[in-house]
Amino acid sequence: MQTAFFLRRRTRSLSAFLAVTIGATALFGMLVVYFAAPASLAKAFRVYGANVVITSSAGLTPNDLRRVREAVPPELLVGFAPYSYGSVMFSNRVVTAVSTDLAQAAAINPFWQIDGRLPSAGEVLIGAEVARALRLEIGSIAVISDLGTDAAVSGVLKTGGNEENFVYLGGTPLGKNSAADLAEMSVSASGEALDALVIGLQNEFSHLTLKIIRRVAHSETAALGKLATLMLIVTIFTLALAMICVFSTMTAVVLERAKEIGLKKAIGANESAIVVEFLCHAAAIGAGGGVCCCALGYAFANFVSQSVFG
Repeated sequence: MQTAFFLRRRTRSLSAFLAVTIGATALFGMLVVYFAAPASLAKAFRVYGANVVITSSAGLTPNDLRRVREAVPPELLVGFAPYSYGSVMFSNRVVTAVSTDLAQAAAINPFWQIDGRLPSAGEVLIGAEVARALRLEIGSIAVISDLGTDAAVSGVLKTGGNEENFVYLGGTPLGKNSAADLAEMSVSASGEALDALVIGLQNEFSHLTLKIIRRVAHSETAALGKLATLMLIVTIFTLALAMICVFSTMTAVVLERAKEIGLKKAIGANESAIVVEFLCHAAAIGAGGGVCCCALGYAFANFVSQSVFG
């Protein structure tokens, strides 16, 4: 009976089917993005730099750094870089030298712009202000008097910040018996998840001080919260519109079949049988549209994720 009805009223059935499919596709796609986007965006927000700083009054030993790094889940750790600061005579001028893992530092600070490349053995990376003051460029040879060695400039760092006043060295930390002054950590987490992670690390490493960089963490949390609210509102409106479309179509179907319903009741059909017939009709359309929406919704979510969120 349902098959015959679909064949007799193909246009009406197709309209209901398309309404269900389009509404369910948009709803399914938005829900996928709603639940998946925050994790992806938390990683994208790492362009703002580190969100956790680790310090110690006695300095950070290599063992401290190794243990803290291993305690952070690998899937959350974007970068981990210890820093050791000191003053050195660089080309006959006193400058601040920074010893760090430059590959990790660059991963933590993707806004760094390096003309040239990261240094290898016997090379240094210099800030743009140092390069201008000392008239150095890529390939220049500079004398580091305190270390008793010469170093070639492999690259010039441009950030628009205080980093441009430093000379960056690789290798062991400067002074303090190989202890680092501080460490920066970039973690792909925000809000309560970041707070819980830092509290857990602080309890485990009580001799260290872990601080969340609040201006970064709060910016991330606020942005993610607003985006989640916006997506939830859009999802609710999409659901409401789909329901209205389906309701209107089904109401039109009922009104269209008013004479048929009256005839069936006149020859003895009870109301429950008529209701079951309409429910079967609606369930068939809903099931067909729901099956189609899974594939289409996933494709829609993938398109939104790639084109909007990258």
